[in-house]
Amino acid sequence: MTLALLVPGCKKDELEKALAEANEKLSATQRDLDSERQKNKQLKAENDELSQRIAQLDAEIKVLEAQLDDLAREAGVTKAELEELRKEKAKRLAELQVYRDLFGQLQALVDAGTIQVEFRKGMLVVKLSSAILFDSGKTDLKGEGQTALADLAKALKTVKGRDFLVSGHTDNVPIKTARFKSNWELSTARAVEVVKYLIEVGMGADHLGAAGFGENDPAADNSTEEGRAQNRRIEIVLLPKLGDIPGMKEMLMGKKKS
Repeated sequence: MTLALLVPGCKKDELEKALAEANEKLSATQRDLDSERQKNKQLKAENDELSQRIAQLDAEIKVLEAQLDDLAREAGVTKAELEELRKEKAKRLAELQVYRDLFGQLQALVDAGTIQVEFRKGMLVVKLSSAILFDSGKTDLKGEGQTALADLAKALKTVKGRDFLVSGHTDNVPIKTARFKSNWELSTARAVEVVKYLIEVGMGADHLGAAGFGENDPAADNSTEEGRAQNRRIEIVLLPKLGDIPGMKEMLMGKKKS
């Protein structure tokens, strides 16, 4: 009789334990479901907020466009002229981005002191000291000069569809050798040598030019040795891309702009 009573009791405990586990799982599932519902509710609220912000910005842009049109009318500017101004602004912003991207690529070389970068005469100019590239009075590139130019070419090649001018510069101390009658010849020969090496390391020949300025475009005062050292240099200039200037073709062809 005692054994008969114990068996149903054990079964009862097992059933109660299983029921408790099932209830716990059900509660956990319910909590997860509530959590997911809360997340979905939050996401929906965020999406609604973003949609409202986009709609708000769209409305603000339309208001600004209307204000621009009103200002244009008050100033006597036609819509076509206003559109040209907007296009010109977009071109300038794109040009600025090219400069920013290129400078970012050159930053490591600037930090290492291999090159200097500056804006001069409205153009981005990369400067390398002749001391890194050439021995005095020579045009053969030194090993360290080749390394510097190869590193520089990697950055310059990231600028697509643009032209570069490599220019040679000297100090004002006259040179007269069997090969070079003046600083003009020396500076030009050095620029050509740099162009040839840039092509060798992968830059497109159709986007490179060479020029020699001799002592005629100094970067520093030639009255000191330090100044003369700064003037003995190679510059690589990113030529500006001005695009189509309104009315230029008509002016050159002798036609009136319609």
